[in-house]
Amino acid sequence: MNRTHDKLLNRIGLFLLLLFIHLKANAEVEEDSGVWGVVQGQGAFVNSDSASKNWLWWMEGQGRFFNDSSRLGQSLIRPGVGYKLSDNSSAWLGYAWIYTRPQDSSSTDEHRIWQQFSWADGYDWGNLFTRTRLEQRFLNNGDDTGWRFRQFAKYTHPLFSNRIYASIWDEVFVNINSTDWGAENGFGQNRAFAGIGAFVDSARHYRIELGYMNQFINTANGKDEMNHILSCNLFIRY
Repeated sequence: MNRTHDKLLNRIGLFLLLLFIHLKANAEVEEDSGVWGVVQGQGAFVNSDSASKNWLWWMEGQGRFFNDSSRLGQSLIRPGVGYKLSDNSSAWLGYAWIYTRPQDSSSTDEHRIWQQFSWADGYDWGNLFTRTRLEQRFLNNGDDTGWRFRQFAKYTHPLFSNRIYASIWDEVFVNINSTDWGAENGFGQNRAFAGIGAFVDSARHYRIELGYMNQFINTANGKDEMNHILSCNLFIRY
């Protein structure tokens, strides 16, 4: 079991390292550092044995600081509702509002509709979680609707005790179409994270995750961006 776990960690780490080297070597990259704060809550609307307990809620808020963490560049609020399909899977529908304040251009308001399928399971060698998300994006500086596909995969493994764990994940963003407000068809960005998590309470309703996130953004002007992020997350589950 330990050998299998070690091999999996080594392969994931090697993949992330090779991805980082490839992105650095194949593009002119503008780099920055920042801090992202995330609070995300999920739970059932009704805690009972009735069929209503399968209906779920989602609420998320984010603040993203750029320019060496000196400036709030983006704020996000993302509510949603879901339905529990099985003990391991759920389907979601939601809305998101994103306010972006670039350093050298006008601010934008973005509204999104999103659909998502989530799956999670636990094994002797760790826990896996995936989500597949489709977004329809509307910005105030254009008329087109941008369609975007996002694939997220996460692996966690206990460390020292059952309340502390290692966490690594990766998420790929793909624009399905080009828009008049700047989205380009094809690969849009990648986010890779490695860090430590801890359950705050014995009931496991609250947990925090801290770590490093690398965000690579494929831009239309050929000067790509790479952000080195201190990622601070609070997850609430009921």
